[in-house]
Amino acid sequence: MSETERARRPVSGRLRFRVAALLALALLPIGILGVVQTRSLAIEAQTSSELSLLALTERATFGERQVLERAVGTAEALTPFLELIRDDPEACSSYLDDYVGLSPRYSFVGFVPISGLVTCSSADRTVDFSGDPLFQTRMSTPRLYIDLIEAPAVSASSVINVMFPTYEGTDFVGFMSISFSTEALAARGDRVADMRPDSVVTFNAEGVILSTEASAEGDPISLPRSVTLEDLVTRPDETFIDLSQSGEERIFAIVPVVPGVVYALAGWPREAFRLGGGMLPLPTAAFPLMMWVASLFVAYIAVDRLVGRYVRGLSDQMRTFARDRRIPKTAVSSGAAQELQDLETSFVQMAFALLDDEAQMEDALREKNVLLKEVHHRVKNNLQMISSIMNMNMRTAEHPETRAVLRQLQDRILGLSTVHRNLYMAEDLGRTNAGELIKELLNQVFAVGAAPGSNLDIEMDFDDVILFPDQAVPLSMLATELGTNALKHAGAAEGARPWIRVSLKQPEPGKAIFVFRNSIGAEAVTKDAESSGLGLRLVRAFASQLSAVVETSDTNNEYKVVTSFDLEDFDPEPREG
Repeated sequence: MSETERARRPVSGRLRFRVAALLALALLPIGILGVVQTRSLAIEAQTSSELSLLALTERATFGERQVLERAVGTAEALTPFLELIRDDPEACSSYLDDYVGLSPRYSFVGFVPISGLVTCSSADRTVDFSGDPLFQTRMSTPRLYIDLIEAPAVSASSVINVMFPTYEGTDFVGFMSISFSTEALAARGDRVADMRPDSVVTFNAEGVILSTEASAEGDPISLPRSVTLEDLVTRPDETFIDLSQSGEERIFAIVPVVPGVVYALAGWPREAFRLGGGMLPLPTAAFPLMMWVASLFVAYIAVDRLVGRYVRGLSDQMRTFARDRRIPKTAVSSGAAQELQDLETSFVQMAFALLDDEAQMEDALREKNVLLKEVHHRVKNNLQMISSIMNMNMRTAEHPETRAVLRQLQDRILGLSTVHRNLYMAEDLGRTNAGELIKELLNQVFAVGAAPGSNLDIEMDFDDVILFPDQAVPLSMLATELGTNALKHAGAAEGARPWIRVSLKQPEPGKAIFVFRNSIGAEAVTKDAESSGLGLRLVRAFASQLSAVVETSDTNNEYKVVTSFDLEDFDPEPREG
């Protein structure tokens, strides 16, 4: 393994890390117990802070609550009395006018029937609310409402209006309406000077602001940036941390003033309370963490002193042996634990045994290569001897057909001879460069088989395709057969030059394509008709040994054979043809 690969190995796989992790795991229950107990205390402190903040917020909104509760109570108290006199508009209006005179905080008191035409009120005239959109909305869902009316029909300035539903039996008949000025809602309760919010906002269930108050005149009102007032209606009695619309971090507390109707939102300075979602204070959380880190450090040093340095030394010896086959002369585990000394002794013994085995294997491999080269050499010589005998037979043959058949057989035998000569001359007897082998074969076939004056135009293009003998031999015979056939049938139109094009390509890993093309003329048709078809059968037989796919095409002036096959891995068992 190289230094770069060792550097890329994850730290989690190293011995020191694993031992330190196990020791840290042993201390983990104690640390968890301390963290859990500390967290429980932090949660209790958090809850206490939130309750205190809500209590202070309720205290800060005491004045608003008192004003609104009095108005709601007044409306509720007047409802049963008005049931007796509301059919008498004069008496009803007189009574309500006197009531407003005795209660100057209210600017309007009246009964608003379903029709919206108010005849029983503290106003000195009949008031028609039937066309008011707000009145129509409230009539659709009768319940207690508290609204801000900026342009009231009776009062001169904006008012807070309380609408209390009135029933006769189970039938809704209208609202008891009471209005008072917005300044009256600003009445302040008991607020401690050093524990008061930056601002207080009261709003109704629709998120409409009823009143605002800042801790100091001119200060901005704190409203949360990420949530609307209408959304806060569903979160009463809650505290949360958010940025105000001015970009400052604030603690917000929301409490109900009139449950389900009016709420108050107070913005408090962030540093006033320790709210953090139950997070542990830093010194408390750091103590178990420091203990854990200290245990890791001690474990790391201990493992490094007792085991790590000896293992590193032994690992260096192994890498040196793997790289240089050199056995260390001095031991690195002196002073180490007995188990590490035994490990180093076992490594040295294994290294000696491995060197001895490698030497024997090299001798056996060298002897095998010599024998294989001798076999290929003798086969090549025997094939050349057979070729010479056939050559003598060709000279004595009387018939041209006999000489042609013997010539074809001689070409195939010479092709096999060339394959075996290439194999015994190669450095690696198990692999051969098919590109160089086929080029040599075809040069031999074309040099011997081309007729004098044929004027052939030959082009060959071969990639370096490495094959095992099981594929190199049938591919060579296939190339020889195609070359012989091409010489036999190559032709061209009158005045043109005949040509042969051969290529062996490896378009992608594991794939090879052998393409053989030659020109044909008019005389090729006559030759094909007279041929026995043996060449094509041999081509298909050799292709079958290659497990190849053969495609042939014959046009007016070209004959083409495309052989596609997969490059196979070495098979120790020889194939049977």
